[in-house]
Order: sequence, then C-alpha cells, then structure tokens
Amino acid sequence: MPARAQHPHSGLVDGARAFVLLALGAPVLWAREVYGVLGLLALIGVWLSVSLAVRTRLSLALICLAEALVVGLICGIAFAQAPALLAALAVPPFAHGLWRGARGVAASLSAEAIGLVVVMGLGQAAPTADQMADVFTWLVTGFGLGLVASFLGSLADEEPDSSAPYREARLLIRELLDLSGRLSGGLDPTSMAGSILEEVGSELPVQRAVLHVSRDDVLIALASHSSSEEPDPSNVDELAETAWSEGSVQVVGHDFAFPLTTSGVTIAVVSGRLAAGLDPELLGLTKQLGSLATRLEPIALRLDTAQLFAEFRDSATSDERRRLAREMHDGVAQDIASMGYIVDALISAAPTPEHEAALHQLRSMITSVVGEVRHSVMTLRTQAGSSESLGAAIAALARHLSDVSGMPISVTADERTSRLRHEVEAELLRIAQEAMNNAVRHSRATVINVHCRVHAPSAEIVVTDDGRGLQPGRRDSHGLSIMRERAALIGGVLDVGPAEGGGTRVSVRVGDSARVHPDDNPSPKDRIDA
Repeated sequence: MPARAQHPHSGLVDGARAFVLLALGAPVLWAREVYGVLGLLALIGVWLSVSLAVRTRLSLALICLAEALVVGLICGIAFAQAPALLAALAVPPFAHGLWRGARGVAASLSAEAIGLVVVMGLGQAAPTADQMADVFTWLVTGFGLGLVASFLGSLADEEPDSSAPYREARLLIRELLDLSGRLSGGLDPTSMAGSILEEVGSELPVQRAVLHVSRDDVLIALASHSSSEEPDPSNVDELAETAWSEGSVQVVGHDFAFPLTTSGVTIAVVSGRLAAGLDPELLGLTKQLGSLATRLEPIALRLDTAQLFAEFRDSATSDERRRLAREMHDGVAQDIASMGYIVDALISAAPTPEHEAALHQLRSMITSVVGEVRHSVMTLRTQAGSSESLGAAIAALARHLSDVSGMPISVTADERTSRLRHEVEAELLRIAQEAMNNAVRHSRATVINVHCRVHAPSAEIVVTDDGRGLQPGRRDSHGLSIMRERAALIGGVLDVGPAEGGGTRVSVRVGDSARVHPDDNPSPKDRIDA
C-alpha cells in the first residue's frame, strides 16, 4: 500500500506513547505480574503497528478507533492484576485530539469504554468500587488531555493570517483614541511640558527653564520658559546631559538641572538658571529641586505617555514616506523611463522632420517628468534624523534641487547642539523644501538664500530670492496654504512678503520669537553652498 506524508503531529504522539510506556514499565516489571507484562508487550505491539499504519493510505479515523478499542480491551483484561496499565487510557484521546480535534477525542473515549465494558461483561467477577474509580479517573484524565491536544492542534493547523496584525492594530488604535478622550491633559507633549515648566516657575525664581526629552539617544528641547531676553547659560546643556546620564540633581552656581522620573526611569530633564541676586546655597536649591522632582512624578507619567504616542505617530508617518518613495522609484519612474526608450526608437525611424521634431519635444517632456519624480523620491527620503541636523537636511535638499535646476542655492546654518522635537524638525524641513521649490519654479531668480537658525526650542528658517517678487494669485496658492498648515501644526508663524532689494522672503518661526533675529548675519564658517 502506498505511503503518505507523515502527519505533522506524529512525532509528538510517538513521544507521548514512548513516555507512557517507560512510566508503565517500571511498576509493571517490578510487580512481575504475568498479566501486567503481557499487557505491556501488547501495548508496545499495538502502538508500533499504529505508528506504521498512519504512514499508509489507511483511513486515519479507522486507525484511531481501532487503537482506542484495542487499548480499552487490553486495559480491561489486565487492570485487575496490573492497575498501573490504566494510564494507557489517556494516550488515545490525546493522540486523536491532535489529529482529529474534539471529534477524535469523543470517538476514542467511546471506543475505549466499549472495550472496557466488553471485557468486564465477560469477566466472572464484577469489578470493585476502587477499580471502577481508577478506570473513571484515567478516562477523565484522557478526556482533559484530549481537549488540550485538540486546542493545540487547531492552533498549529491554522493558516497564517496576514490581516491579523492589522485587525489587532485597529482594535488597539481604537482603544487608544477612546482612552485619549478621557485623559484630562490630552496627549500633546508640548502642552504637558509647558505645564511642568509653569510648576517650576511658580516654585522657584528662575530666569529661564528648559525641558529636555530624549529622542534617538539625543536630548532635545521640548519647551522653554523665560523671564528675560538673556541668552542661555553656556553650561546648561552640559548639566542637562549629566542629569540625564546620572539620574541626579545637578547644581553649578546659578545653573541647575534635575531629572523627572516615573517608575524609576528618567523620562525628561529640566534645566535652567536661577534668577540673578539669589544665593543657591541659602535657598537650599539642591534639596528644593529634589522635592520638586518628586511632586512632578504624576505629570512626568503623563508626559511619557504623550511621548510614546508621538513616537508611534512619527514612526507610522516615516514608514509611509519610505513606502511611497520605493513605489515611485521602482514603479512610476521606471515605467516613464521605459517610455523614453520607446520614443528614442521612434525618433530614429521618424518618417518626416516634423514627426522627428514632435518626438524630440515629447522626449524632452518625458525627461522632465522623470526628473520631477526622482526629485519627489529624494524629498520623501530626506529627513532630519538622529545623525543629521535640520540645517544639514535642508542643505542636502538644496544641493539636490540646485543640481536639477541649475540655480545656485546658498544655505547658512546657526545651530546649537540641543535639538528640536522630531515632528517640529520634520515640518520645518518640508516648509523649507516647498519655499525653495516655489522660488526655483516661479521666481525667475538668479540666486536663492536659505538661513536656518536653531536655538532649541526656538528656530527660524528664512528663504529669500532676488526674483520678480510675489505675483497675483500666488499668496493663496496651494503650496503656500500647505506651508501655513504645516506651520500651524507645530505652533509656528509663517510670513510671506517682499525681500529687501526685490524678490520674495518666506520665513517660519517656532518657539520664543524674541530669541530669533532674522537680520543677524551668520558667520562665514557656517555657510553651506549648494
């Protein structure tokens, strides 16, 4: 009879049978009961035969019923002299539960019960109450093991469902949205950070305070609170790094930094400077900061939750951008390029000069479209990351746009080591990109200048050109509307107007605008020519 493929659970079933035989062998051989030894040998023969039979084309249901019936007969014959053999009753329900589910369990128990009843009915002496209790115990044990095996078998037999992760994600996101509506402080990290700094300002006479969080192992300034226009203390960022790494309060002169923790984990650092004229030692600044950090733990928990939600949102957006970039590069761009090759072939066989000129014009249009698509792919892939600052990301976009358009674009950067929030950097990068694109396409300029100033959590980007200036209808154009929407998302201000000496000036500011001076000229060492 031809063989069939081995059942996926055969190895587990054979292992269970071998284990039961070993467990039964010791007490049976120790007792040296003839019926027990014969019953053990009979079980070995039956299970070897079944193991071979399941590899043939015989009906699996028939094999299962035959095994259960024979095991029931063997146990019924030998249980009076060798009660240990009753443990074998648990094997067929377990094996058949793996193979055939709940129906196999029910069929096996029924066949075993028939075998037991037949033997007991033919016997001369009725079984005792203890013997019946032993039989019942092992049948119930077999029933329980069979149900467990049936459940495990159903899990193993299920086909992988590619939609299952999406269904689970949908449920979790819906639960998160429902839960966010019941949160007293919402899920906006910036507003929560502002609340924490207000608490610090009401508790201590500070000149300036900044709340830092970690993003991609880099501390970024999430929010700031200032009572003066003085620049940041030079060592505040270093104190914030130390407070984060050591998890303790840091005080150096009037400058301070202390960590905010939840469940023993540092999730933010508040740094700043005490108001002038105050003595930190007389105020007991270190002790006050430690006490303040303890009182702020509930708010720190809310901030950590909001940060996790923001990271989830940013991750989803970034993944979608990369997916679109791949599809555009591997799909649309390649297809359009292939069309260009076909046009090249047609040009070589053009019947008239007029047809050739028209085909050359079509080829130029295709080349232009391919360039636009590749520029879009570059734009989607470019973003400010943990190893690339906002100014460097803008410079990379400017170099690519300058190479494509042939228009010189000069980028200057004035950045400190402290970073902006990831979502703020992303929106500022897209605003700068749109402003540069508009200048290249519509301004008829000879040069474009971009200035990026980042003093986290404040920043300003200014894009100017020497072109023909704003034209009727451009102010309410689609591109400008998108830039305004992006600025509003991060609490920024977008200004569009004429530049000094002619042309157009587009600026976007976030954070404390008093600390951003658009008329300042960056030093030559900060200039990056695209």
